[in-house]
Amino acid sequence: MAIVFRFHILDSHFGHYLQRFHINTKTQRFRLHNVRISPIVDHRRNYNIMRTPTYSLDRLRSFFKSNIIATMKQLKAVLGTAVDMTVYRKLRQLSYLSSYSHHGKYYTLRELLRFNRMGLWKHDDARFSKYGTLINTAHALVGLAEKGYSLSELRQLVGCDVKQTLLGLVRQKRIHRETIAGQYIYFSASAATQRKQHLARLKGPVRLGRAEGPEILAHEVRAAILLFMSLLDEKQRRLYAGLESLRVGRGGDAQIARLLDLDMHTVAKGRHQLQDRDLQIERVRRKGAGRHAIKKNSSDH
Repeated sequence: MAIVFRFHILDSHFGHYLQRFHINTKTQRFRLHNVRISPIVDHRRNYNIMRTPTYSLDRLRSFFKSNIIATMKQLKAVLGTAVDMTVYRKLRQLSYLSSYSHHGKYYTLRELLRFNRMGLWKHDDARFSKYGTLINTAHALVGLAEKGYSLSELRQLVGCDVKQTLLGLVRQKRIHRETIAGQYIYFSASAATQRKQHLARLKGPVRLGRAEGPEILAHEVRAAILLFMSLLDEKQRRLYAGLESLRVGRGGDAQIARLLDLDMHTVAKGRHQLQDRDLQIERVRRKGAGRHAIKKNSSDH
């Protein structure tokens, strides 16, 4: 004979359970069974979870069309957020560009930009470039320049200070720097482009010293120098190149080597010989050289 007891149990986590308790009167054994009936769904458990906020791209685009440029503070106010990453996430969806001036303070949409032939655009005091940052812009402009840029030339072109930017590019060996006529000139790091830029720079007007006359074209000076060099022997060419390097000063070895199509070590050797007075004064003609004397024939007398 068996006696069965049934109990309904309500558990807050596991729901309704039907518990059956079997007792066998003969063997005095009992068994306990749990049978789940249905779970308890507490719809109040998620009532305090915040809904994900949404931000309007149309609102952001409309603001740019009215104002053209904006700061991060203004964009946060438009979207109603205090998080920078939220603004950047929305800007990426619209394709944006930050200014290379003012440390990237201003933002605009690419669809609103009208770049000039140099790839630059400005609105009020904010300046933008299709190359992005200031360092990328300077690198691109120097590489595309017909005759390289001096610091003042590039600063006037981009409209902001580029001294530290150019110095950083030189240290990274992304551009090349030389001293010409007492000022730094920045050229492309590509050897082929650099040579073309250097020659184009030399074709510009150069001012000689007071005793040497008015302005003349540098390529005419170079042609005359190369003609003169062709008349010299190897030692004389080396010493002349060293002399010109001394006149130029810092960076003179590289400049004169490029100008005269010589190895830079050859120019440096000539310069050192002049500085150290390591020279041997030789006769113009070797002993015994020259026209032989005419001997008289005794049979003629």
